[in-house]
Amino acid sequence: MMQDQPSRRESSHARRGSMLLALVLLSSTVACGAPMNETVKPEYRENPAPSRIHGIEVRMEGVPGDFGYVQGAMQFDVTNPTCLPPPDANPGGYTSPVPTRMIPFALERGGDGVYRGTVAADGMIDEDYHGRGVCEWALKNVQVQLKATGAEGETLFIADLDGDEAVVGGRREIYFRKVLYPRHPRSTTDEPFVIGRAGRAAMAHLRDDELFKVTLTASERTP
Repeated sequence: MMQDQPSRRESSHARRGSMLLALVLLSSTVACGAPMNETVKPEYRENPAPSRIHGIEVRMEGVPGDFGYVQGAMQFDVTNPTCLPPPDANPGGYTSPVPTRMIPFALERGGDGVYRGTVAADGMIDEDYHGRGVCEWALKNVQVQLKATGAEGETLFIADLDGDEAVVGGRREIYFRKVLYPRHPRSTTDEPFVIGRAGRAAMAHLRDDELFKVTLTASERTP
């Protein structure tokens, strides 16, 4: 991950950045512990007809260039681990992994230059997958991923909203350093990425002309 703050930046932000990078790379269940036995691992199901739909608007200001790659992704987690197999049902007695699923969603650019899309709070099906009660899924994060052209090696800019912000009409202004576009000249990472910082105060050490802003706005419900 690229530095978007001084070295004293909060450890919680660093942990969140690592988590979001992992989620960008995954489109199926990931584990927090050792893998479950493949013979009992169920196929967690996406909801083919979600009804709890919310709008997402992406507005960019002061960008250093075009973004040819603009994609959205929703993160869902199981929130009640009691529905998962106990440690003695897994190889080595490890705690069952907490299922996480990433679901992409489209963002379309309007004539005003603003990107819009929709997310579903009920994007996964609550079901008794393990015979231990219904596993309840919740929308944990909504992220927007940006690249100059989408080519390998370009900086991946990630702006995100917490899941609860997305379902109550939340709004977040997220800042990035322009120098990271399309790729930082001193980067040695094959797939560089940067997590935006929420609020101008988080970038108080930088001038306005060194930054660009992405504003994510959620609507409580679309028609």
